[in-house]
Amino acid sequence: MTLALTYPHHAATGAPQPLFSEALWAVAASVRQAVVESGSPWALSARALVAAASRLEVNGRQIASNWDFSQHVHDASGRQVLGICETDPSAPGLALVSVNGVMIANRPDLELSTVAHELGHIVFDVPPAVAEPTRRYRSVTAGPNCLDGATARSERRANEFMGALLVPPHPLHLRLVARARSERLPMTHAPHRGRPGCRVLPATTPPEALAGVIAALAGDFGVSDRFIEVRLRRYRLFGGDSR
Repeated sequence: MTLALTYPHHAATGAPQPLFSEALWAVAASVRQAVVESGSPWALSARALVAAASRLEVNGRQIASNWDFSQHVHDASGRQVLGICETDPSAPGLALVSVNGVMIANRPDLELSTVAHELGHIVFDVPPAVAEPTRRYRSVTAGPNCLDGATARSERRANEFMGALLVPPHPLHLRLVARARSERLPMTHAPHRGRPGCRVLPATTPPEALAGVIAALAGDFGVSDRFIEVRLRRYRLFGGDSR
């Protein structure tokens, strides 16, 4: 089955127009809706994402992908990286994705986020890459830059798509409220991008209580604690002033 996706783009080249976060979240939601998982209502699996990415139709353009998890992967300078998405003009519409199996060994959260990041490159960078070869790396493996500090536009876009795909705003807010209630943590009204009418955690939340909630949410969604921290900040679900 082919997964059809659309977003604002240049008709002649297929290149994405500048996309705000909400537009990326909408594309991620379409992908997430198409990925059926029976094991968890919250967490996706790398296997399911790879299967969904096998055949895509992006803004009317047919895209296929071939994934390899068995090789060491390096960037142009020879440094090991988590993953790479390449295209070749001799095979237009085909994404060649390599994920560094050694670096993600025994790290299912890292495998999942890397696959989701590379899927972002397939969705947004492969459609216009017909006339010339391209390479997109997921090169940072530790620290905040891995999730929210990339400088290149394509990397920022792939990171934001990855974040919203694996941990969308409404499901995260739903689980946050449930976890906070179970721990009897106070919540406050503040502007946010989660579920309308629901409260968020205030900045006065004790650090140890916040750490516990974050760890529980990371387990719910199959990602790292740092991943959850970034998404809570992006959706403004933590830090509201107490009222």
